Amino acid sequence: MYKGIAIAAVVLAAGTVFVNIILGMADHHTVDQNSSIEAEETVTYKDQIYVPKGNLETYLIAGIDDPGKVQEVTEYDGTGQCDVLVVIVRDRSTDTCKLLSVDRNTVTPVRSLADDGTYLATTDIQLSLAHSMGLDQNMRAENTVDAVSTLLKGQKIDGYAMINMSAIQVVNDMVGGVTVTIEDDFSERDPSLKKGETVKLMGAHAENYVRGRMDVADGTNQNRMQRQNDYEEAFKPAFRSKCDSDSKFPLQVYHALEDYMTTNIGAKKFCRLALLLSDNKKDDRVSISGTYGSDEEGWQTFTPDEDSLQQAVLELFYKKKD
Repeated sequence: MYKGIAIAAVVLAAGTVFVNIILGMADHHTVDQNSSIEAEETVTYKDQIYVPKGNLETYLIAGIDDPGKVQEVTEYDGTGQCDVLVVIVRDRSTDTCKLLSVDRNTVTPVRSLADDGTYLATTDIQLSLAHSMGLDQNMRAENTVDAVSTLLKGQKIDGYAMINMSAIQVVNDMVGGVTVTIEDDFSERDPSLKKGETVKLMGAHAENYVRGRMDVADGTNQNRMQRQNDYEEAFKPAFRSKCDSDSKFPLQVYHALEDYMTTNIGAKKFCRLALLLSDNKKDDRVSISGTYGSDEEGWQTFTPDEDSLQQAVLELFYKKKD
C-alpha cells in the first residue's frame, strides 16, 4: 500500500459542512455541468425496478491533507490524501440536494498512476490514496473522481473541488466562528477544548476540532466524521446569517478559497450550491454502513456493505419505476 501516510490532518470535515457548504461556493474552471449520468439501464433490486431520476447534477467535494495553499507537486511522497469526501447530488427539478459522506478509508478500486499520469494498475486500496497519485493537481482530482464514481456503480460526477484543510480556519473565521459542545477528549491535541464545555471555535481551534483524529477520543475516523457532522450543523446557521446580511458573502468565501483549492466548478454554481446546502436538512444525508478493520500495514480500512452501498446509490440517483 502506499506507505503509511498518516491520515493526518483529516478533515475539513469529513463529510462536513465546511466542505459541503464551502464547497458549495466556488468555481474556477468550468466543467460541462449538464445533468449527471443517467445510466440508461434500469436497476432491479429486491424485485423492484428502478429508473434513473434524471435532471441531476453530482459534485465531489474533498478535504485534502495538505498544509497551506495549493502548490505544485515536484515528487511523489504519498502526501495529499483525501481526508474528507462528500458527494453532493442536486435535483434540478426540485432544487434540493442530497449528501453522501464517504469514509476516507473505504476500500475500493483505485487507479495507480506514475508521476506523469501514466496508468500503472488498479488496486483495491483506501479511497483517500487516489489523490496522492501523480504530480499534477488536476490529475489527482480526476483520479479521485474516477475512484468515487467506481465506488458508486459508475455514476457520473459533473464537478469537483479539492480543498486543502488549512482553509478551515479561513472560512470558520469568516462566518464569525462556530459554536459547538465538546464531546471528546482533546487534552493531547488542544487542551483549550475541554470536554463538556460549549465554545465558539476560532482559528486553529476550529481546525483542531474538525481535523483531530489520532490523538482525540478513540482515534478512529468514524468518531471524527460524527464530530464533523456536528460542526456542519453548527456552521450552517452561521454561514446563512452572513449570507442574509450580505448577498455577496458566498462569492467572498469563494475568493478566499481560491488559493486553497483545485476545482472545475464555476463561481456562480458554487454560490448556488452553498446556499442550497446551508438550508439542507439532516435527513437529506445518505450513509453507507460497513465493516471497520485494518490492512496488513495497520492502517484503518472501511469495507462497505454491498447491500447498503446499493441502497445509497438507488436513493441518490434512481426512483422506483411506475
